[in-house]
Amino acid sequence: MIVVHSRWPTVALSLGLIGLSAGCLGSPRVVQAGAVEDQSSPKLLPFVYFEDGAFLFVGVDTRAAQYTKDAESMFPVGIGLGNRSRRTLSFDRESFVLETAAGQVNRLVSVREFSEGYKRSATDRELAGHFLEKLQIKFAGSAFRRGTFFPARGSSPVSTAIDKVELGTTDWTHMYLYFPRPSDGLHGRRFKLLVSAAGEPDPIVVAFDVR
Repeated sequence: MIVVHSRWPTVALSLGLIGLSAGCLGSPRVVQAGAVEDQSSPKLLPFVYFEDGAFLFVGVDTRAAQYTKDAESMFPVGIGLGNRSRRTLSFDRESFVLETAAGQVNRLVSVREFSEGYKRSATDRELAGHFLEKLQIKFAGSAFRRGTFFPARGSSPVSTAIDKVELGTTDWTHMYLYFPRPSDGLHGRRFKLLVSAAGEPDPIVVAFDVR
């Protein structure tokens, strides 16, 4: 696992973006675990939803998911995590659960399934630029910690799949998660992403829509 400070990833920020304050990113809202959501979480961007909890910020980027075709067996979810607590937070593959509106529960696909069955990971990475810009502004001065559960094809530097990522106090990360495509459809549907940190009793829940 490699710790890289805010110089990575390199994103060209305009002067206007640099001038934005964290207050421009929307009002934080905490969703209680198990709550029934009749609306989506707040937005940072047209395709990005977020919840800013007492111990963890979670942002969900659906921009790449909208390009998923009906024939594909999995779909991408861009995710940003920021530690709000005073201790190190740990996440593994079991920390992320996707719930459909119909109550179906999905966990991440395996690295083997991803490597053999998904071809658009490099494109997904290219679509993350606007989200990364917002995260860099929100966590300016904090350390970026690389977490790669699913290495993108042709990525530079070459990444190796990991099974666990730890965020120290104020650390943040960005990565893509890949879930099985829901049997009842993806587009025009609402989902909930539950993110659980080791040692925390309740997950942070982000309700989001896929166009």
